[in-house]
Amino acid sequence: MHISDITIYPIKGCQGQILQQVTVTPMGLQGDREFTVLAGGRSANQKLLPDLSQLQATWQDQVLLLAYPGLADFAFVPGSGEEETTLPIFGQPVAVLDMGNAVATWLSQALQSRVRLVRAKAAIAWHLPLPEFARVIGQPQTKFVDTSPVLLTSQASLDDLNQRLASPVPMNRFRPNLVVTGLPAYAEDQVQRFDFPGLILETVAPCERCTVTTIDQALGTMAKEPLRTLSGYRRRTPDYAGGIVFGSYLSASVAGQVAVGDSFSAATG
Repeated sequence: MHISDITIYPIKGCQGQILQQVTVTPMGLQGDREFTVLAGGRSANQKLLPDLSQLQATWQDQVLLLAYPGLADFAFVPGSGEEETTLPIFGQPVAVLDMGNAVATWLSQALQSRVRLVRAKAAIAWHLPLPEFARVIGQPQTKFVDTSPVLLTSQASLDDLNQRLASPVPMNRFRPNLVVTGLPAYAEDQVQRFDFPGLILETVAPCERCTVTTIDQALGTMAKEPLRTLSGYRRRTPDYAGGIVFGSYLSASVAGQVAVGDSFSAATG
């Protein structure tokens, strides 16, 4: 059993940046979801702005390089921001720093919507009023994670799903941070702890899926699969967000590193 893929998403909702190794802290993967796009004062994801699926954001040392079909690339060095504002996250006001007019103008042209780019001003105590996420409630957090810092999926689970689909889907539909190979299909549901050579990750909750899984990450188009098929055999109750499960949310108690090829043991108790 080993890690087969590592991916970060520097801007929430953007295309993934594939890595060979990464540092993981209790707040998540280094460089992951450091920024979010604001549309109408809200943090935007692909459900709100499907064109985010076409946005590439890639760290090159301290520079963030942005690319979008039909536009010249845009590179900037994220600074302290020009203006502070407040963004509500799970009902909690979070202070964020605007990254300036230049990147906002470029992103607005790319996404065909008036948007701004922001990052958290400082770490906040993560507030998520759901009992299933007790392990991460109160943890300091600067990243724009949906619920928990790390998302893991299994290649065997995708292979099983694709056998049920008329048209197979790639793993990027599920936007994981870590993909593991060697577990039986859906065995990640029972794993409570993943022990890697340089990191221990503990399971927080199963990942319940939304319509983002139906967006083709290469084309930006939306269909009904794979959510429709998953709903027939991967639904759980009680649920917190629809109950259709694929993958697991994880967190780290202390910082460490993982790399593609790292083996692991899986503790189920």
